[in-house]
Amino acid sequence: MERIEVWRGELGPLPGVRDGDALAYEFQMPDRFEPWPGGTLLERVFVLLDLGVSMSVPCWRRGVHTDRSAEGPTTWYVDLVTVERRPGEVTIHDLYADVIVPVDGRHQRLLDLDEYADAIEAGALSVADAVDGLRRWQRFLDRHLHATREPLGHWTDFPPRRLEALAALPTPLGPVVTAP
Repeated sequence: MERIEVWRGELGPLPGVRDGDALAYEFQMPDRFEPWPGGTLLERVFVLLDLGVSMSVPCWRRGVHTDRSAEGPTTWYVDLVTVERRPGEVTIHDLYADVIVPVDGRHQRLLDLDEYADAIEAGALSVADAVDGLRRWQRFLDRHLHATREPLGHWTDFPPRRLEALAALPTPLGPVVTAP
């Protein structure tokens, strides 16, 4: 495992740890969010660097305009991202498309494909980057949610087993940075 600085767009540097092609980093949500009972506002995010996909179980239950209390703290949010790597540093940029993955038996929910299309149409996302993103997104869905054409009664590999060592690391991973 290697300590690494992570930038989440303009937010950073954030403390991170890389383990092969997987990464974990943390930041604290601002006080306007309410954590799950017994929890904190420290959010740990995992990134599959080879697929360009980030994921977390959000640490917050309520925000200014959102109430997630009916979903429970076992629902993962997965984002398609771009990953820029430099020695000792990684920058993550969100690429619009998301999937919500409950681990309690409910089905997944794809979100924001319209935003992905809007970004292509507006020229904010090149066709080459969009095609690359869609291919990586499909690889993630196939490897980790449904390896077969027909959905099974469980996810193929979700949360991904290769994140177990990173998930087991004690918090915080380093100095706590609070998101604006």
